[in-house]
Amino acid sequence: MNRNRVLLHGGEVVDGTGAERRRADVLVEDGRISAVADLGYDIDAPVMDVSGSVVFPGFIDVHAHDDLALLRPGGVDPKIMQGVTVDVIGNCGHGCAPVATDPRMQASYSGPVLGRFPETVPWKSFPEYLDQLSATGLRTNAVALVPHGALRASISGYARRPLDARELARATRDLDEALDRGAAGLSLGLMYAPGDVADHAELVALARVVAARDRVLAAHIRSEGDDIIDSLRELLDIARRSGVRVQLSHLKVVSPRNRGRMPEILAVLDAARSEGIDITADVYPYTAGSTTAAALFPNWTLADGVPGLLTSLETPSERARIVASMYRPWQQQENNFGALGAGGILLAGFRQPGNERYEGARLSDVADERGLDAAECLCQLMTDERGELTVVMFQMDEADVTTALSWPWSLIGSDGLPVQSPYTHPRMYGTFARVLSEYVRKRGLLTIEEATRRMTTLPAERFRIPGRGVIRAGAAADLVVASPERIEDHATFAAPRRYPEHVRAVLVNGEFATRDGAATESTAGALLPIERSTA
Repeated sequence: MNRNRVLLHGGEVVDGTGAERRRADVLVEDGRISAVADLGYDIDAPVMDVSGSVVFPGFIDVHAHDDLALLRPGGVDPKIMQGVTVDVIGNCGHGCAPVATDPRMQASYSGPVLGRFPETVPWKSFPEYLDQLSATGLRTNAVALVPHGALRASISGYARRPLDARELARATRDLDEALDRGAAGLSLGLMYAPGDVADHAELVALARVVAARDRVLAAHIRSEGDDIIDSLRELLDIARRSGVRVQLSHLKVVSPRNRGRMPEILAVLDAARSEGIDITADVYPYTAGSTTAAALFPNWTLADGVPGLLTSLETPSERARIVASMYRPWQQQENNFGALGAGGILLAGFRQPGNERYEGARLSDVADERGLDAAECLCQLMTDERGELTVVMFQMDEADVTTALSWPWSLIGSDGLPVQSPYTHPRMYGTFARVLSEYVRKRGLLTIEEATRRMTTLPAERFRIPGRGVIRAGAAADLVVASPERIEDHATFAAPRRYPEHVRAVLVNGEFATRDGAATESTAGALLPIERSTA
């Protein structure tokens, strides 16, 4: 029997193109799909009976933060177990490459998003990081964006100023080299230091480099709250001036006072598309977001990264100034502490003895226990934990999330944080199963064919990933076997580290990464090539 082949027999196929679900077998050979038809059993190949299930293309997570997790044993199993076979990493300007002028600052600021950095990072430049991915057997495939924050930090650290002409020339050169070596584009994190101090000229110059290679500019805009329309207009003007294709990161509107504004936001995006601006977005199907706790502090406190913030918090006069600022609106940057209150913020990432009991606790409850003002309590926790805390913030309204998901140009991205703390946001474990169970089967917001297209073919086209996201002869054998009538997402805010049920098998490049609902030891994933522009 030919062990380089496997026949998925007896099920149905949703092929990713939007075509209707149909009965078909799928024959896999040497890592690719060799036939999709009614093939019967008379084939020289091991057979997996998938009766009662659907074979999907492997899901593409267009908004992942698994830059380091891909290199850790088991680091991306939460993605594999829900059917993700391609991770688009390097989002929101956060990254582990290129390495900052002060690696300690980079690790302390981005660690609560990416997970702990290794003591010694075996790369310096972004191409060297790509080489590391290429040389490593991965659990899932990867596509890498160049993180603007890391790019900037490798040149000017966390300096609170725009790049000068010499620095900008280096940034554009380094970016172009990374794109030439296979990066899929550039990601902006304009809410985060140090990218938040980039001026318009810098952003347009970098976007032009991306546009020249026909790659993608993914953008976490400056404000997703009160100033969201102005922040969108800034992004759209960058696209207009550069001609770059834009991926709006985690389309949402935050804070209670902005509930109901999603139709207004979509009107701006539709108008931009009518104008000829090529913009799409990604959405995660939850009403809470998650990020580093450092983002709850005004960005001017991060001129020297998290170590500088901690120094300020340990200086009584500076701490008093910071606490006062947390109860006032901020210009451009969203003050999530002020908007949500301590009751809307959960905490994770504790490592100090005695603090572990706060994993997943509300900031308001910890403040009450300690008899402190909530902002003072947050400052105390940050100094206790040396700044390495993650927060989960209940920012959005369900109606706005649903409206964002229903926009025809929304893709699905988890924005999952692969942190090693006991508590994390459930989207790391449940995003794709939740789309199929909650928004397809239970609510009927999307058909199974359309939801699949948003998770497979559309992202493959968007990021120029050839041969992925579709079930057809010749395509890569990235496949998911699941029962859409029974699939359940069990990851909740109370118990986030739970895998979904009724995802029977996941194949990555023709090898079983999971089978019968259990992970295998396969490392068939790879850094994927990006389609070259023919312009």
